[in-house]
Amino acid sequence: MLAVALASAAVSGKPDPQQFLKVDARQKVVALTLVAGYDSSNNGFNFDGYGRGELLVTVPMRWRVKITCVDRGGMRHSCVVVDGAMTAQSAFKGASVPNPTYGLQPGQSATFSFVASRTGSFRLACLVPGHEEARMWDVLEVTRGGKPSIVARPGP
Repeated sequence: MLAVALASAAVSGKPDPQQFLKVDARQKVVALTLVAGYDSSNNGFNFDGYGRGELLVTVPMRWRVKITCVDRGGMRHSCVVVDGAMTAQSAFKGASVPNPTYGLQPGQSATFSFVASRTGSFRLACLVPGHEEARMWDVLEVTRGGKPSIVARPGP
């Protein structure tokens, strides 16, 4: 599946999602870079060039997730892990940039980390008003086991 996803990403001109995920298996830490407004995909409402759930990040439960949110777009953006659609509450303690409804200014970055303490499907979202509605979200899946991964896939 990964090879198919990468081939699909290469054909569509999207970046290889592997470059945005680093794994330290010994320490059980996943470092994810989310570049908000990476390019003009989805009118600039994207993370790493993906939106609408096209990017799927999988992390085993009890691993630490360190997210660096970089605003490369021409407007304010934020990065937050939320429980479902259109919610302003982070899914885990510490799973958000400061002031996520205001966001980061273009060119700014912020790093946050949290422990993936429960399994489930969560959204990597921008909570600046109107941005999640513009489909600026992707998916974080916390699993009972396995290895961390990142894949591109067709959005819903």
